[in-house]
Amino acid sequence: MNKLILSLSVAFLSLLLVSCSGQEGTAENIGKEIDQSIDSGKKAVNEVIEKVSEKIEEIESAFEGPAEQAGKEVDEAVENAAEEVEEASDTLEEKIEEAGDTLEEKVDSADSSK
Repeated sequence: MNKLILSLSVAFLSLLLVSCSGQEGTAENIGKEIDQSIDSGKKAVNEVIEKVSEKIEEIESAFEGPAEQAGKEVDEAVENAAEEVEEASDTLEEKIEEAGDTLEEKVDSADSSK
């Protein structure tokens, strides 16, 4: 039994030393080439994505100008209209109060003249 364990240990250690010898095999070289081609492919794809993104931003900014300006003008018109409605409401409220005061004065003067 000891001879079997010893011979298996020697075989395992020799396989371990051979596999860790530092020499690159064909599979390792192919693996490195595959890794390099994948990395270069990723770089190419990233460059294309970046260029497409830049073009999209250029197109968006070209259309954003007039639309943005129109939106600002609409916002400004709505604000102006709201201010005018508020002013008209205040003026109407004042006129109603004045009319009520005048009506009360007329009623009071009509009551006192009786």
